[in-house]
Amino acid sequence: MASSFPPIALVDGNNFFASCEKVFDPSLRGVPVIVLSNNDGCAVARSSEAKALGIPMGAPLFKIRDIVKAHGVRVFSGNFELYGDMSRRVVEVLSTFTPDLEVYSVDESFLAFPGQGHGRILELGQTIRERVERWTGIPVGVGFGPTKTLAKLANYLAKKVAAFDGVASLMEPEVRAVVLAQIPIGEVWGVGRALAPRLTAMGIRSAGDLAGLDPRRARKAFTVVGERLVRELNGLPCLGLDDVPPARQSAVVSRSFGRPVTSRDELLEALAAFAHRAGEKIRDEGLAAS
Repeated sequence: MASSFPPIALVDGNNFFASCEKVFDPSLRGVPVIVLSNNDGCAVARSSEAKALGIPMGAPLFKIRDIVKAHGVRVFSGNFELYGDMSRRVVEVLSTFTPDLEVYSVDESFLAFPGQGHGRILELGQTIRERVERWTGIPVGVGFGPTKTLAKLANYLAKKVAAFDGVASLMEPEVRAVVLAQIPIGEVWGVGRALAPRLTAMGIRSAGDLAGLDPRRARKAFTVVGERLVRELNGLPCLGLDDVPPARQSAVVSRSFGRPVTSRDELLEALAAFAHRAGEKIRDEGLAAS
C-alpha cells in the first residue's frame, strides 16, 4: 500500500560541475573530466568516466597526474560563476513542475507535489529528467519519497543502481522494507561521521535497521534528532520544505600521504586542497567557522 502522504522529490545534478563543463564543449562527450578547486589544488568534481578511472573526490592534482596523462583526462579550473548560473537555470526548469520548491544546494532541490497521486510517479520523474536535460543540458537523478529523508535515499538509489534508469521511488512501505536493508547507515541524511559509529556499535548497520528502531529509544539515545530520523525513514514527515537536519558541529577533511613528504610546496598544495574541501563542506551546510 502506498503512503498516504504526498510525494516529495529530490532532484540532484549528476556530477554537476563536470556536467556544466560538458554542456559548453560537445567534444567532452564520453571523455573523463575533472574540475579543480579555486587554487587548482584538488579534484572537486569528476565525470562518471573519471570516477571509473578510480580518481577519488578531493584528490590532489599532483597525486593523479599519471592517471590524467595516461587516460587523456581533461582538467578544468573551477568556474563557480558558471556553475551558479547553470544551477539557477535548472531551478527555473524545476519550477515549471511545482511552486513548492526548496533549493537545498547548488545541485540539489526538493520539490513537493501535494496534488500528485502515486500511480504515475516514475513517469513524472522521467519527465523531470528529460525536461531538465533538454532545456539545460544537465543530467539529473530523481528520488521520490513521502519524507525528505526517504527522497534523499531514493535519489541515492536512482544514481547508484542502473536498473532504476535515473528515477527511484520509496513511496511504498513494501518497497522500503526490502530496499532500506541494503543501504549502509552512513548514506542516511543526517547521520554524520560522529553518529554512524555509535549506531553501528548498537548493531544498526543499515537504513532498515534504523527504521526498525523504537522512536522512543532513538530519542533517548540520540535526542529528538534520532527520533525524527526513525520516523522519517518510516514515511512520517517531520521535515517540511526549508527544514534541514541540525548543523554538524565540525567539518573534518583528512588524507594520508602514504609516504614521507619533504617538499614544502607539495605540503602547502595539499594543505590548500584540504582546506578548500573543508570550506565546501561548511558552505554546503550554511555554516561558518569560528
